[in-house]
Amino acid sequence: MIESSDNKILIPRYKHWEITAWYGTRSDKFGGLTPREYLRGRSWEERYRIGIEMLVEKGVLKQ
Repeated sequence: MIESSDNKILIPRYKHWEITAWYGTRSDKFGGLTPREYLRGRSWEERYRIGIEMLVEKGVLKQ
């Protein structure tokens, strides 16, 4: 599912770096874990939801 064409969009390089950094930064929202740590072992639906939320928050997608 991760490599599916349905799960890929073109985004500016800077936004990609910004989002990648976010996935590696500890957050109170995830109980002190990084988003990457929090999402490990979670359902595809949860991983997708968090990813879409981040793309909207960073202005890559409109809601």
